[in-house]
Amino acid sequence: MTSLPHLTCRDGVYYWRRKVRPQSTRIADLRVSLRTTDRVRATILSRVLSAESEPIMAALEQDRITLEEARRYLQHVVKTHVTAQNDLRQDLRFRYGSPPCELERQITSNTTETWDILAEQGIGATISEQVEHDMIAKGRSRAEVAMLRLVLDSHARPLLRSHVGAARRADDFEKVTGRRIKGDREAVQLLELFIEGMRAANAAVATPPARALASDVMDQFDPVQGTFSQDDEQREAPSSPDPVTASTVTDVQANKTRAVIHEIMPAEQDDSELDPSINAVIERMIQFKKHADEGLEEKTARQYRAFGILLQRVTGKTDIRSLIQSDFVKLRAVLLKLPKSFGKSPSDHTLPIESVLAKAEGLPKEKIGLAVGTVNRYVDHASALISAAKAEGFELHPRLDPGLLRRKEKGRARDKKRTFTREELETFFRHRYWSDPEPGPWLPPLAERRRSGVYWVPLIAAYSGLRREEIAGIGVDYVRQEDGITYFDVITTTDRRIKNATSRRKVPLHDDLIHLGLMELVRDARKAGYVRLFPDLKEPASNIMGRKVGRKVEKFVKETWGDAGRGLSLQSARHYVQHVLDLDTEVPAKVARDIMGHEGQDVHESVYGDQSPVPALKAAIDRLPSLSGVLSLPR
Repeated sequence: MTSLPHLTCRDGVYYWRRKVRPQSTRIADLRVSLRTTDRVRATILSRVLSAESEPIMAALEQDRITLEEARRYLQHVVKTHVTAQNDLRQDLRFRYGSPPCELERQITSNTTETWDILAEQGIGATISEQVEHDMIAKGRSRAEVAMLRLVLDSHARPLLRSHVGAARRADDFEKVTGRRIKGDREAVQLLELFIEGMRAANAAVATPPARALASDVMDQFDPVQGTFSQDDEQREAPSSPDPVTASTVTDVQANKTRAVIHEIMPAEQDDSELDPSINAVIERMIQFKKHADEGLEEKTARQYRAFGILLQRVTGKTDIRSLIQSDFVKLRAVLLKLPKSFGKSPSDHTLPIESVLAKAEGLPKEKIGLAVGTVNRYVDHASALISAAKAEGFELHPRLDPGLLRRKEKGRARDKKRTFTREELETFFRHRYWSDPEPGPWLPPLAERRRSGVYWVPLIAAYSGLRREEIAGIGVDYVRQEDGITYFDVITTTDRRIKNATSRRKVPLHDDLIHLGLMELVRDARKAGYVRLFPDLKEPASNIMGRKVGRKVEKFVKETWGDAGRGLSLQSARHYVQHVLDLDTEVPAKVARDIMGHEGQDVHESVYGDQSPVPALKAAIDRLPSLSGVLSLPR
């Protein structure tokens, strides 16, 4: 019977028997009686069974996740991630209204589509050129396709392929089933279950609590009688109901209603009609600050809103009255574990905080933990939020004081950013971006560079002390003249807010900027109908000014000095101007403050006296050292 290894005979009756040892230690033994004593018939049946059993053997040789285990794990994935997605949608709805910010809407929509693609095509799915062409032919824009590719390649796929993601899935599976997965086959099954669970979680549509409660109430309402059936049933209920039935029905109804109502109206409702949600308190605080402190930067408003969303993501709480001190302790602990790059990737705003922290664990130590100044800024935002809530009359925990969590910063505030020396500034402007007339692989022709904001903003900063955003967002109509003197009129516009009231000022142009050709650029921009002097610095889907040129300056500094340039940035040019004016005995302190947009040191300096006249400001600006030797300015 050597040609039929699975055929055996016992007591004249033929059997088909096959043993297999799966990846675990147990042995699977399959034995089937062929119910015949005829060898020829037994041979035929044995061959049929051997052929048909191959798929079964392949399955047995691999450990498989059972149906019940798969169900438990899927429930865990859906429960965990649908909550995160619903929280994200609620954040977007409260933050941006309806419809939400286009960028955030695209991120949410493309995340859902990404998991659909992965579920259909596997983790090797990609947006090829042909797929992109087909999408565009169906009405998608290139920007939308690019966003979808970004979410797929930078957000979802690394989560699926990384060892950290696989280990986390295995840990979650063990948590919900009580056993560890074994073998590659179970790992693949677990990955497939995770993708399908994420697909379901992202496709789930959140019903606002108020809508759910209204629907539940209307189910009990009889429009003909004008009564609620639930009330009638309660009035007609027997005085001594069966305890088991009553507790079962009542608890289910009560828990359902309590869960919905708690989102809208916590148990201890105060008499105020103000919305107690964290987002609502922050919005009212922002509006008050904009009204009370003219010139509140939009950047600061964005920081307040981002802080509120992060606070809710970390604590899971949306009601300002439910916060306690330990919530802010937890927030600070998370800030110290986040990647230093947190917030720069779109996925940072959509991934659960736990996933962001898990990714951070694989980073080098020096890339983990936000800077002390950043952590303290979040703490300051928390203190402002709590103060605003108390001012509105909300009853908060008596020991709630986020300000106690501030960390002591090392060094002086002036040492956080280095100041350019004159020699360093001259070396910086010898970089080939300003000095090389010939184009290079990444370097446009000099004539083209001289029309860009990257070329002009650092020069203007070194000759005026203006802030990065003030220069990058300057409008063509805000380069003006008075008494024959050309100046930048720094005021709040529809495109850009200024930092505070003292930031509103007039800053004359240094003669070198005029000789270099800045006014020709202004004339060309007016002829072209530009609103901004530097339209190339507009960030896509953002109103933030100057980040592009800021990144370029950091790149040029690194190319010039390497690690020795650490601490030098575009802001260092503003510090340089401040330093030169402070040391110049011919420049009055008030004139220097009016150029820099700084407050006075006491009430007398802050309140009394008008702005310095433009000729006095021009005289001070022209005392800034010339860089003509470096830039070869035409005279």
